[in-house]
Amino acid sequence: MKTITCAAMAALLLGVTACNPASTAGGAEAAPVTFEARPDLAPSVGALPRLVGEGAAIAAINADLDLRDTAARAEGCDGGGGYERGVTQPMTGPAFISFRIAQGYACEGAAHPSFDQTAITYDLATGRAVDWVAVAPGLQLTRGEIDDMPADYVPGLASPALSAWYSARMLASTDREHAADCAGMWSTEALESTGFKVWLDAENGGLSVSPEFAQVAQGCADAATMTADDMRRFGVSPAVVDAVTAAHAAGFWAPKDA
Repeated sequence: MKTITCAAMAALLLGVTACNPASTAGGAEAAPVTFEARPDLAPSVGALPRLVGEGAAIAAINADLDLRDTAARAEGCDGGGGYERGVTQPMTGPAFISFRIAQGYACEGAAHPSFDQTAITYDLATGRAVDWVAVAPGLQLTRGEIDDMPADYVPGLASPALSAWYSARMLASTDREHAADCAGMWSTEALESTGFKVWLDAENGGLSVSPEFAQVAQGCADAATMTADDMRRFGVSPAVVDAVTAAHAAGFWAPKDA
């Protein structure tokens, strides 16, 4: 099983923002989404960027990002220890933007560091987070419980169809050693009650998902990306499929590989 260190997690989700104006796959010029970088909230605690522009949708998204940064300022370890937060932008338009947020805790007295990852995709037309239950009806998704959870919590999504798709994809991995190590976690039986984080991923050209495994199994919580064909098969809205396909062709994500 792969192991993840706190430093590796921070490096994985190093916060960088960018505006990526480029042509879409269809040849039309996509409207660029511009972001304003914000200074770190604290050492090794990255801030979410804000959208630049006017309008109710942009104001609503920025207000939600304010809420998430406020929540991050209150994070930490009781009794002392280190807290890290990293941000990436898997999609920066057109029509939708996505953020992935990773938090790492190295609390004093704990046997091992712990990690938490989440993802959220916003609709630039409405200013609201995408409702994947409605947007991907063929997956027949259900939301995890949100009672007593923080205001910025993004509930996981689950369904037999999503679990079966993820299981088949991961067990077919060409990394046979890793697949053997994680086969038990990737079985349909093990995934039956597992929630997934879901986000639009322009870099990988589709809809990405990552299971919400317990800390001891985080090394098996690999992300997998549905292709455009997969998305259509599960009834994902054509507007969403077209947007992420265009974003992949245009290079609309951040940070870029060096």
